[in-house]
Amino acid sequence: MQRLLQREGFVHVFNDEATMLRVAQAIIENGEFTGIIRNNERYGLYFASAIGYRIDINGSQIPLHYGEIKVTGDKYHVIPRTRPSQ
Repeated sequence: MQRLLQREGFVHVFNDEATMLRVAQAIIENGEFTGIIRNNERYGLYFASAIGYRIDINGSQIPLHYGEIKVTGDKYHVIPRTRPSQ
């Protein structure tokens, strides 16, 4: 995480592993297709409570309420975000 923080200036992290798994399952069951962005299918869902947070290089934290699954072939990656990818 520190390497990504240094390279990008921020990171998005889930509250914990259980939240990540719950978000992935909720998106699989109820997520909305948001399009093909940067050659990956994207599905997302808003959550009432924060599912994670964005940490900036200066240490500030922003709560995240949107979860996204990025699908590449037969693999997927779940990500907490501020909003859908564009």
